[in-house]
Amino acid sequence: MSEDSNDFVTTSKAAKLLGVSQRTIHYWLESGVINAWKTAGGHCRIPLSTIEQVLNKRQEELMAIDGPVLTLLLVEDEPELREVTSAVIQNWQLPIRLVLAENGYEGLILAGQHKPDIILTDLMMPTMDGFQMIKALRNASDLNASRIVVMTALEPDRVAALGGVPEDVRVLYKPVPFDELQVIIRERLRDDRRGRFLLRRQTAAGTVG
Repeated sequence: MSEDSNDFVTTSKAAKLLGVSQRTIHYWLESGVINAWKTAGGHCRIPLSTIEQVLNKRQEELMAIDGPVLTLLLVEDEPELREVTSAVIQNWQLPIRLVLAENGYEGLILAGQHKPDIILTDLMMPTMDGFQMIKALRNASDLNASRIVVMTALEPDRVAALGGVPEDVRVLYKPVPFDELQVIIRERLRDDRRGRFLLRRQTAAGTVG
């Protein structure tokens, strides 16, 4: 076989393709995890077919993992809107777990229990409103990493008059633009390796919501 054959790659190229260090590639070669062909000069050349096998095995392992990728906490006091919103999100068939709360106080409790990746909340609610809940979340070191998205019927100037929300909080105005919400959720899923794979698989299958 030719040293520069397109069917083979160097150990450094293999490391890039597999997303591991070159040291890991050498360890796999020494332990027989992957096979290689050696050139006359003693350089390793790894078959692309071997790279594909490793990638396919990784995909199978990812698919074998049960359970959602992300947790989304929905905080909404209106039962009808809470039901509609949760139904729309579930209909997207995304790998997320949906947790429901009726006000900011309950939202804080559930956020502490479930450590959600995304919190979707109304602002005007009884017991504890969204403004208070967001402030409490931002002051909690174990919860301030959650991505917060507000959905509200308030006008922008009214939101500002009531204290506003942090700059990193996305505000969606009712009626909720669900297409924008889905984009936000998909962006967060792409931050996760299994999430990216499942999104690609869903797109390939033509089941995009």
